[in-house]
Amino acid sequence: MSSEAQPISPSAFAEAIQELPLSSLYAKVSELRNSISHLTRSNEELRTYIIESEEGPDSPDNKELEAFVLENEEVMQAMAERIRLLKAEVEGRGQRWMEEVLEDGAQHDGEGTEGENPPLVNGVSSHEGNGDANGHVEGRVNGLTNPSNRQNGDEERRNEDEDDDEGIYL
Repeated sequence: MSSEAQPISPSAFAEAIQELPLSSLYAKVSELRNSISHLTRSNEELRTYIIESEEGPDSPDNKELEAFVLENEEVMQAMAERIRLLKAEVEGRGQRWMEEVLEDGAQHDGEGTEGENPPLVNGVSSHEGNGDANGHVEGRVNGLTNPSNRQNGDEERRNEDEDDDEGIYL
């Protein structure tokens, strides 16, 4: 057994994600993109340090830093491959990939027409006509109905808070 943990192969990753719900697939994509972003920023900072170093880019320490940069690039390529596998899994389930949904929302620019989906705001779309007298709106999250807060018990808790006039006010 190796002393270093090795990442799973792309084929094992593709097999493992088959059983995950759609929300978990999108969460994994976000996690991978966040990691890629941090590694990219780290590499930029390392390269700037190497270039501006008084020792020069050919010093042993800077050569080691450049090796770390190259290792980070390999890791980012592996992460990008996993994102491609996640995209293939999402599309294989007959769902639309995140960028396609976001692009459609941007094309609408708030000018939704009857029968079209309105643009998403923070992943949620809603229609003004769905609201009740109290302003509760039933939205849609990634195409799924999102019950309003009153169905989740928030309104009852709010009413309980209003009835409780005792206590210390700071």
